[in-house]
Parts: sequence; structure tokens; C-alpha cells
Amino acid sequence: MAKHLDKFTKPFQDSRIPFLLTEVITNGAGEMVDIVFRYLNSPAAALLNSSAESLRNQRFTRLFPAERLVQFAPLHTVAFSGSAASFLYATPLGQELTVTCYQPMYGMAACILESRRGAPRDPGEMLAETLPGAVAVLELSREGVRCLSFNQHLCDLSLRSRRELLDLTAGDFSVLVEPGDWPGLLQELLDAARDGRGIDWEFRLCRKDGAALWVNLRASIVSSRTGVTSFYAMLLDIDQRRRVLEQLRSADSRLETAQAQIQHLFRCLPGGYALFQTSGGEEPPEPLYLSQGLADLLGYTEADLREQVSDDLFRQVMPEDRERLAAAAAQARSTGCLAPQLCRIQSRDGSLLWLGVEGVWLPRETGGLLYVSFIDRTREQKLETRTRVQGQLRDLLLDHSRTIILDYDPSSGAAHVERYDAAGHRFSQDIPGYLEHIKAAGTIHPDDRHFLTAVLRRASARPISETLEYRGDYDGQGWRWYRASWASLFDERGDVYRLVAKAEDITQQRAAQERFRELIARYRKGAKTALASARLDLTANRILDIKSPDRHLTQVLFGNTAEACLRHLGSGIPNGDQRDQFQWQFTPEALADAFRQGNAHFGLEHRLALDGGAVLWVRSMLELAENPETRHLEVFLRVANVDGTHRQTQVLSLLAADCEFVLTVDAATGFCRLYGDRPPLPDRTTYRALAAAYIQAQAPSHQRTALRKAARLDTVLAALENGSDYRLPLPGDPRGRAVRWRWLDREDGVVLVTLEA
Repeated sequence: MAKHLDKFTKPFQDSRIPFLLTEVITNGAGEMVDIVFRYLNSPAAALLNSSAESLRNQRFTRLFPAERLVQFAPLHTVAFSGSAASFLYATPLGQELTVTCYQPMYGMAACILESRRGAPRDPGEMLAETLPGAVAVLELSREGVRCLSFNQHLCDLSLRSRRELLDLTAGDFSVLVEPGDWPGLLQELLDAARDGRGIDWEFRLCRKDGAALWVNLRASIVSSRTGVTSFYAMLLDIDQRRRVLEQLRSADSRLETAQAQIQHLFRCLPGGYALFQTSGGEEPPEPLYLSQGLADLLGYTEADLREQVSDDLFRQVMPEDRERLAAAAAQARSTGCLAPQLCRIQSRDGSLLWLGVEGVWLPRETGGLLYVSFIDRTREQKLETRTRVQGQLRDLLLDHSRTIILDYDPSSGAAHVERYDAAGHRFSQDIPGYLEHIKAAGTIHPDDRHFLTAVLRRASARPISETLEYRGDYDGQGWRWYRASWASLFDERGDVYRLVAKAEDITQQRAAQERFRELIARYRKGAKTALASARLDLTANRILDIKSPDRHLTQVLFGNTAEACLRHLGSGIPNGDQRDQFQWQFTPEALADAFRQGNAHFGLEHRLALDGGAVLWVRSMLELAENPETRHLEVFLRVANVDGTHRQTQVLSLLAADCEFVLTVDAATGFCRLYGDRPPLPDRTTYRALAAAYIQAQAPSHQRTALRKAARLDTVLAALENGSDYRLPLPGDPRGRAVRWRWLDREDGVVLVTLEA
């Protein structure tokens, strides 16, 4: 049949026109049930996303879903009617084709294909967009490795846009690889190109944010020519998996180290220890290992001790301690740790030993392992029994200034109280029914009595060591704060038989803490408006905090230590005399000596050079305080910009030399300040009082009455709203002098008043 068709297909064999020759197959009723591709050239096969050999003489329904045959319905009409037709066909990959068909012979249809939207997309390209990783085409040559193309996933991995990635990788792909990983990756590419094999390699990908991301590169060769090899590569994000593996390796390393340490512990640990294995049932633990130190401690050989423990685990333990030790061992299964226990064990020669027992529970699939250590506490227990009361009392009675000592017997309810005043005088008192006494004691603040009562009851029931603060008035001079420290003394059975307590006056300490908190709050508030501020620890010679809106002041002026901070601040003073005064007054040694003498506030106005050559007048203010918690001497430094005020003061001082008086008035409050050689005015002197006193000194006249009205502050302010100054001649003055009002600082509401000399 191929020979019969040559006359129809030969013109299209080497043609670029996509040509297809099909045979229509019908059933007995004349309905089309399939078509056969009798011939197609390479351009037509490319449009159908396949090859000519794989489609030739193949049925359509065996290559594609049968429901897609409906699109070729016009072929049935053309093949059996001799007419021509044109219709649209969409390939499985979404490419739309225009099919123009005619009848070359009965039952057959010849088709001319034409793409409606350009060339069909490569199936590999479309697949690359749906892959979970990044896809790229790499070219290896003598010039290096460059990226020819990539999909959007590579942009997502590298956190770069497509344009940025093209600019970076078009010339050199190594910019995306960590420098330490590039030699290995390059060698792998060279080896794969030489051997003609694929690549499976891991390296760190450089991202735009500077971080490194572990990726897996899998590539295969797509083309190879002299000196140039192209790879089709896929990059998968394995950063999380890599980090998990690193964590697992680290855990394995720690496990090996721990096992080695445990083995070394068994060999070298002094004292006695044992390893027991337990099953999931209620059976007692089985000894796996008993150290020679434990055998020597109890006076047995290792074999005898194993036999004793195997028969009865608690045979050597005194009967009073067996139940407590067994309960602790059972609890260790849930907590993972055998709480420290002190138990009595009888040795082989009959002597009684006090042993400290501690252990760790290691669960297993069935049961677990219990590692137990035994420390001989016999001597310590004997010494502790004799010295416990004396030692705790000595600790409580170290300081007798404003101190209260309490010795309370819970069984009788009586207490012995000793009190020392500020001079160290001792007052002693025995109080029966001490709990009832506290409830109505006038020396204890009513709001704190129930706290003391609750602590006494709690300490009498079980051993505690507790500290609380309360208010008391033992000398009739007002409520003061006390800190009470309680300790319970208990016997071998754990019963409390005595309570001892010490209460010391902490009123000044609490006041110091409150002052220090206020100082920190004031420092934080002042730092918002200051030119620069710093908190320094002179004792530890370190900087605790620095704040400044000027980066130059923060980085250059303050240094790395408290001493360097003060030294650098002084070195920024251009005036030699001011610099010498600052460096003499504000050294750590001078500040510490001044604080010991009771001086805590310091201030100095000086010039300060800033970045860019600017020089300002500033006021450096220092306040010293002792930190109540660390007992370190701290400095709170604030540098305020007073350049405007200083210059204003200088101008007013110069102006006062040419005037009889120079006065500034705050328009909002009416407060005045006098400049020049005259004595300063009292604080909070008002303009109204000063004007009244001046006018009252004048001789009574109509002019004085007019002057009183004209010199009122509201009259002056109203006049200044309409002009730059306000001038009022003095009545009856032989020299014709006048008082002049004008704005000194309109924004701040400061009025300047002068009287011509």
C-alpha cells in the first residue's frame, strides 16, 4: 500500500510543511471508529509532540484517549465525500492546530497542519515547570560553567529575580555556589563529562540574603561536543534534611562520648555503685554490676555481695528505711531519677553506716536500667548532728544591729526572742503561746501578722528554709521593714523539734532600691531628650548602656569601658582648661572618692566638638548610686545641649553693660530673671510684683498711674503682637530714658525688658 501512496506523500517528504495522511476506519453502519496514521513527515510529528516512526501506521485510539477522536469528525466527511474541510485540533499538551484536509483517494484524508500559537512547547520544558525542584541547563567548557536556562524554582531557591539570576549565572555559575563547595562540584562535572555519566552531588547554594542553602544537584548529559558539554540539571532543597542529619550525627557523637564516659566512670569512680536491670513486671531489680568499691564499703567480697543482693535487695538496709527506699526506687521509674536518699545500712561486721543513695533510671523496651551510687555519709552525719544547731545560729547572729533573734519550740508553743537596737543594746523576752501573741502583737503591722503566723505553722509541720519581709515597730519610732530568715531543725525521723529565725532591719536597703529604680526611670526619660547618655559600672569598669541620636557620639566618643567612656568624652572638649577640669573631676577614682564622702551629683558646662567640626556648649551631669543587687558603684551620665541658652546668656550679659537693667520675663508664668552686675532676684519673682515695686518707688502723679496701666504684662504682650517692640518713656525722667519691651524668644514666650542707661 505504501507504493500506492508515494504519489501523494513524496512531495512532502523533505518539505517543511507539516503533512499527515490518514485512513478513516468505519464500522458496518458507516460510523468512524478510528483513524490510522499512514504517513507523516517530521514537522507534523513535531507538532504532535512525537516522532514520525512512533506514529506511522499506528491507530489513533491506541496512542491517545478514544474520546479525543471526536475532534477528527470532519475527516470522516472528507474521506468519503471528496470535499475539503478545515477545523481546529488541540494536542494533549495544549497546543492548538489548524487542520486543513482533502481527499487524495476514497477512504483517506490528507491533512496540512498549522500551529495557531507558534511552535509547540518542548514536553521537557513543560514538565520542568511542574517539578518540585529547580531545573537548569548547564554548559561546561574551558571557560568554566555557565547557566543557559532555568525555571522559576531556581529563582525561589536563590531569592533572586529572573533578571538578577540571568545576569549572575550567564557568565559563571560558580557565583551561586559557596566558595568552599565549588572545587568539588567542578571536579564532579568534569569527571561526569569525561565518563559520560550522570551527577548526584550536594553543595551549598548562595542566596541573596547571604544565607547558604543545601541543595542536591542531579544532572544528566543532554549534548556533548568538542570541549563543550551540556547538562540537564535538577536542584532539590535538602537543607532541612541535611540539618536533621547533622543533628543525628551530633547526637550519635554525644552518645558515643556518653558511653565512653560511663565506661570510664565504672572504672574510676570512687565509692560504691551498682547497675540493676528490671523487667516490666513487679519483680525486684536484678544486679548486673556491683563495684569493688561498694563491696569494700560493706566489708564483703564482690561474689558474696552479689549473692546477698540477689537473694534480698534490701537485706542490708535497716527496716525503718526499707519502705522509703523501695518507694523512691519505684518512683524513679516515672521521674527518671532516684531522688537523693539517706539510709542506714548494716555492714558485715555489724557496724551501722549512713549511705547517701542517688540513681538514674534508663527506660528500655521491656523494663529498664537503674544506675545507683553509694557515698559514705557516716562521719558527716555524726558531725552534722552535733553542729547543726550551733552552725545555723551562728549564721543567723552575724549582725546584731537592729536584729531580732527567735528560738521557737513547736511542741510547747513558747518562744525566746532577743532584740538588738541600732546601738547594739540587747533586749530579751520569753513569750509563751507565741502564735497567739503574734495575732495581737502591736509591734507587727496588722497586714503582715497572718504571714508570720502562716510561716510558723508551715515550718512547724515540715522542714523548711524560708525568707519573708514584713513591717514592724519595736522601738515606737514608726514602721520599719524587716527581712526574716527561717530554718527548721529536725531529728532523724524528720520531725521538726525547733525553729530558729533572724529578722534584720532592711528599711534603708529598700529605700536604696526604690531610689535606684527611680534613678533608672529618670535616666531613661532624660535619655530621650539628651544629646548623649550613658550608664556606667565603675566597679566592674564596663558600660551598661549608651544612648545617643548621634552615631558619632555613640561609636567614637564612648569607648569600650567605663574609664574609656569618660576619657573619650573629655578628649572631645576643645578648650584646654575645660578639658583638664573635666578629666580631673570625672575620673573613676575621683568619682569613687567623692561618693565615699557623700557627694553624688556633679555638673559641668563646657564646649564639645561633634562630628563634622561643629562645637556646642553642653552640660555634662553625673549622678552616682550604688546598685542594691550587685553592690557596684554606677554612674548615670547625661550630656545636654545648652548651646542656645549659653549664647543667650552671653548676649544678655553684654547687653547689660549698656543698660541700667536687663530683665527676661516668661510670658506664660510671669517669672523674671535679672542679668548684669545687679544682685539676682529671689526665685519665682513675678513681673507683676517687680513692676509694682518699681512704680511704687516713683512720685505719685498722673504719669505714674498711666505708667502702671501701660506697663502691665497683658498690655505689653498685646502691643508686641502688632509690632516688633514696645517702648515707654519714663515720666519726669530728666534724661528722657525709656523702658523697652521686645521678644527674646517668641517660640518659647520669653520677653526682654531693658532700661536705657
